[in-house]
Amino acid sequence: MEKEVFDILVDWNCDEKGAKTVTSVALGDFDIAFKLQEGALLHTPHTIGNAMWRSPKGQTGRGITKASDIFSFGLVCIYALGAGEVLLINNYQELLQLGMTAEQEILVRHLSYFGPVNQGLLKQINDGKWATALSSAPQLAELDVADRPELSFEQWGQELGSGAQDLIAGMTRIDPTARATIYQVLAHKWWHEEG
Repeated sequence: MEKEVFDILVDWNCDEKGAKTVTSVALGDFDIAFKLQEGALLHTPHTIGNAMWRSPKGQTGRGITKASDIFSFGLVCIYALGAGEVLLINNYQELLQLGMTAEQEILVRHLSYFGPVNQGLLKQINDGKWATALSSAPQLAELDVADRPELSFEQWGQELGSGAQDLIAGMTRIDPTARATIYQVLAHKWWHEEG
C-alpha cells in the first residue's frame, strides 16, 4: 500500500510548553489497499500508488514487499520534517520535454539521495526489462552526486537532526532486504527524543 502524505491523519495534544504528543494516527484512502503476507513478493503489471511516494520497487510494480511501505513511510517522514522540497516535482511538462517521466525522475532522485542500485533490489524485482532499465539510472544518479554531493541524504539529511537522519536512513535503504522493519522503526530512539 503506497500512501500519500495527506492520507495520514494525525491527532495530537499540546502541553503548556508547546510540545506535541501524538495521541492517534489513522490511514485514509484505501482504494488500492492490499494485505501482503509476510515474506511474499507482489508482482503487478502496473505500478501502484502515487509516483511521488513509491519505493524503487514500487516504481517498477515488481517484487513489492512490506519493505516498500517502509521506504514510502521514510519519504513521508522527510516531508513531515520539512524537507519535502527535495521530493516534489514542480514541473511535469519540463520533464516531458526532456523525454523523462515522473517515475524516471523520482527513481534517479532516490538513487542520488539514498544510494545506488544493488543486487538486493534487482533480485527482488526479478525482471530482465527492469534490470536493464535500472542499469542506466544509477549512472545518472552517480553523475548527479559527483557534480552536487549535497544531493546525498548523508549530506542534506543532517538538517533533520542526527536521530531523524539515522531513522530515515534505515527506512530508505535501496536494498529492501537491508531496510528497517516496522518493528525497528517503531523502536527507534528518535521517537523518544525531545525537541
